[in-house]
Amino acid sequence: MLPWKSIIKVNKKNNRAIYLQIADAIINEIMAGRIAKSHKIPGTRIMADELGLNRKTVSLAYDELLAQGWLEIIPSRGTFIKNSLPITNHQSLLHNKTYHSGQFVETISKLPFTANEDLSYAVNTIDDGTPDYRMAPIDALLKTARSISKGNIGRSVLLNASSYGNKTLRKTLVSYLSISRALNGSEENILITRGSQMAIYLLFSILLKKDDNVIVGDLNYKNADQIIQHLGANLIKIPLDNTGLIIEEIERACLENKIRAIYISPHHHYPTTVTMPTENRLKLLELSSQYNFAIIEDDYDYDYHYSGTPILPLASLDRSGNVIYIGSFSKILVPSIRIGYVFAHPKVIHEIAKLRRMIDKQGDPITERALAELINENEIQRCLKKAVVAYKNRRDIFCAKLKNELPNEVKFDIPDGGMAIWATFQNDIIVKELVKKAKQNDLCLNIDPERTPQSCRLGFTSMNEEEIKVNLNALIKTVKEY
Repeated sequence: MLPWKSIIKVNKKNNRAIYLQIADAIINEIMAGRIAKSHKIPGTRIMADELGLNRKTVSLAYDELLAQGWLEIIPSRGTFIKNSLPITNHQSLLHNKTYHSGQFVETISKLPFTANEDLSYAVNTIDDGTPDYRMAPIDALLKTARSISKGNIGRSVLLNASSYGNKTLRKTLVSYLSISRALNGSEENILITRGSQMAIYLLFSILLKKDDNVIVGDLNYKNADQIIQHLGANLIKIPLDNTGLIIEEIERACLENKIRAIYISPHHHYPTTVTMPTENRLKLLELSSQYNFAIIEDDYDYDYHYSGTPILPLASLDRSGNVIYIGSFSKILVPSIRIGYVFAHPKVIHEIAKLRRMIDKQGDPITERALAELINENEIQRCLKKAVVAYKNRRDIFCAKLKNELPNEVKFDIPDGGMAIWATFQNDIIVKELVKKAKQNDLCLNIDPERTPQSCRLGFTSMNEEEIKVNLNALIKTVKEY
């Protein structure tokens, strides 16, 4: 006889009736192939004694299994697992798993990267460069969104959404981008996305075929690299210096390979924060025209510049239509409010709109319309001015303290803008180990420790002056203990 006491586990504290727990257990064993078709099961009295239960409870379980079609009674012989069940591949009871994945699961493509975990944000945190949510106009955005949804235009906004994004926001961005970035076009040049990440994926999806070649920095935005590889294209990595991607190396790569596109963040290269000078930008545009490749310009933090006026985007200098410009409001608002945009030739916009419709039919029209209102009311611009002043002050405090306290342990250049420094630790300090050791001093280093062994981004914008002091003291202590 089968070891029914081991097979059927009854939990008397469970809200599900005991007779149903018995029925569930037997069904699971049948489905797993561990009890074969036509197997005879014990009578109710024997089963009750085996399980230490009342016979009536076992009778109710058998009645339930009979009613569901799992059992059959053969007169003068007893009760059996129904022979006509479409169950195959009888397995040994030694194979004691109660759940098995379908065979198709084993054929699912294994992506060569991990998903973000839902991690709580520690109080004492140094990240790799995010805005301070306390300075963002979140309340104004949400208040405006509520007003729109309840007002006269609410029906139109809610029911007439487009794969291109909210029409009012696209029209508003025409003027906004012209004034702030000298990008001159029309709403036909603009598509709204859920942040720059979606924009990168959509663009490379329509641009790339298997085995196409894409130029990226030797150090680059990891998610962009992963998207390119996921789509079957090849990464051609170019070394960097204090001007960004070395332009002579880009030209050499063009001579040796057929290049489909280059992904670049020339304003503050990610992750190293260096800025590409104007002469290199002009040379890159020449190479794009000469070798006919697209330039994906990811301008993720253009708005944060602390020394004079920022260099205008490549897209503002482009006359060939080869530059595709990506921007985002997530660095002005907060990362969880996903509003980005693409500025490109109308044919490019039309193609990514068709693809976007398959995965995200209409975006977030209420929030997009609310953002348009805040731009038209100059609320976004006012908040940006305050943030730039505050972030510059935080940069100066952050960098001064690091240079004074750790002059020999960490090297970095003070960036002319952006939200982080690119720090290189000395004395054989390994970033991955530093992250672990910082936890012992109640400091969360929410950074990427895998990029290079001894270098990482250290963000300064998300902390106020007191938080910078507390968190850097913990970092300094950790480094000295290391």
